[in-house]
Amino acid sequence: MIDFIQQNFVAKAKNSKQLITSDARNNSYSYKFTSICELAPICRDDLVILPPKLCKELGGIGPIVLVYKVTTSVHIVDIHTMRTHEIDAVNYWQYTFKNLMGRERLEPFIVLNVEQLDQADFSVSRATIRNKFKMC
Repeated sequence: MIDFIQQNFVAKAKNSKQLITSDARNNSYSYKFTSICELAPICRDDLVILPPKLCKELGGIGPIVLVYKVTTSVHIVDIHTMRTHEIDAVNYWQYTFKNLMGRERLEPFIVLNVEQLDQADFSVSRATIRNKFKMC
């Protein structure tokens, strides 16, 4: 079960066993097995602030980013340039960042008018080429 969680989520796990009783005559031992799994407290649509070292490692993106998908890595999009990045589990647990604002603070609204900005000013990522994210 722990392996399944680590393969499908941003998580870290630890297994341990402790000797409870032992009988040398019968050569029998009783162990207590404990498994601990810690999931990342990041969800889709969370607004997060990245640590400065992680921003530099990701190519100098801005510190305020939006999480658009969480799988075995955290997928983020820079809110100013629309560049997307993936942060794997190792980097997440090394730099450990928390959400600034979550989905529960979002409010529904209706967009009445949309004006697209010129994309030539921004560096293009795969998600912007597929029209997944646009600056408007």
